[in-house]
Amino acid sequence: MEHKHLDAAAVERLLAMDRTAEQNEQLFHLLSVCPPCREVGGWLLELHQAKALPPVFGLIDAVLARSRAEAPQLLAELMLLDPQDRLARLNTEPRFVSWGLCELLVRESRQIVPDNASEALHLADLAVHVADLLPGAAPFEEPWVYQLRSLAWATLSNARRVLGDLSAAERGFEMSDSWWAAGIGGPGDALGYEPILLDLKAPLRTAQRRFPEALKLLDQAVALFLDGQPEHRDSHLAGRSLIAKAGVLIEMGSSEAAIEVLKKANCWIDPERDPRLVLCVRHNLVDNLSKMGRHTEATDLLPDLRVLAATHGSALDRLRLNWVEGRIAAGLGDHDQARRHLTAVRQAFLADGNAFDAALATLDLVVPDLEEGNTAAVQALADDMVTVFQDLDVTREALAAVVLFQEAARRETATTTLARETAASLSRAREGSAKLP
Repeated sequence: MEHKHLDAAAVERLLAMDRTAEQNEQLFHLLSVCPPCREVGGWLLELHQAKALPPVFGLIDAVLARSRAEAPQLLAELMLLDPQDRLARLNTEPRFVSWGLCELLVRESRQIVPDNASEALHLADLAVHVADLLPGAAPFEEPWVYQLRSLAWATLSNARRVLGDLSAAERGFEMSDSWWAAGIGGPGDALGYEPILLDLKAPLRTAQRRFPEALKLLDQAVALFLDGQPEHRDSHLAGRSLIAKAGVLIEMGSSEAAIEVLKKANCWIDPERDPRLVLCVRHNLVDNLSKMGRHTEATDLLPDLRVLAATHGSALDRLRLNWVEGRIAAGLGDHDQARRHLTAVRQAFLADGNAFDAALATLDLVVPDLEEGNTAAVQALADDMVTVFQDLDVTREALAAVVLFQEAARRETATTTLARETAASLSRAREGSAKLP
């Protein structure tokens, strides 16, 4: 006896029913062996084969998984258009009003924001528009849509923060908080967005020098990633939050605490999921160990870091590794090797017009000369540093810091301690005025 083939209405009725994992397996078997049924419900089978569905799932799970699976193609189509035409396409073609597309735009914006903040801002703006267009109707309840809008606004604000517009970023987070408050009451954090929102807001608090608030946000994010709802737990993402926490601690001058946090993050980051993040945490760990004078400990970590930088790093990553190696060589008394590394790094930053990093590399480069009593070389490097800052548009605070070191060099009273203090002053000046990734 022939079975009755599924149609779209039958698939929807099946998804709305409570089913066991065994019944779901029977459904997938039917879809795999019956071509007419597969023509209607094959998308479910594809999601199952891609492991995008839990063993027991309902209509919302299926619709959400399908939307996420279709999002990459929608984004690819959108990116083929000129930027000014993308928003129009969202408003004229309903298939682009997609939950999965909104989430993907958020994810892409967060991914590229350190390297291309303007494009990240554009993607986040598209995400806000998609979220605004999504109706609060079945299968997604209105509170869920509000939570998605909160995520989109937080992502937009993050891009504004990286572009240096802290006021606009603050206003955007106020909008994000408002949507979250409206959406969190009934279903709770149904999709696991809350720790991501905390992660996005913390860098703004850091840029505003509101360090205790930033640390509190990141601690809350870590706690949710580790002990929140079981389906949203993720130690890898907790490791990401710890990397950010270490950055806040460094800004506060708590380098020892930052090193311990980085060591913990190193244990939680999954190399298979994000090998470049492994490079990031290990570079930061070696960098801070070297700045704390723990050169032997830093040296032990260099071989693995070199492999990671060669395999997964950019040219800038490798340049910064060269910088750390120069600082370590100086700390271990190998002044010739230190000069080779640090001179090359300084010249590369100068060629790129990066005055701050060129100055910071110079302050590492003067250490061998200070320790050897080569005052003429120290004076020459200090003079060059001031000249570069005078030629470029840098803050008054930054220029004052390098002039102070120049005056000490001319009086032959400059020390390695003063060099480190000047570097710290420059870092504070940059963080107070520059774009923070």
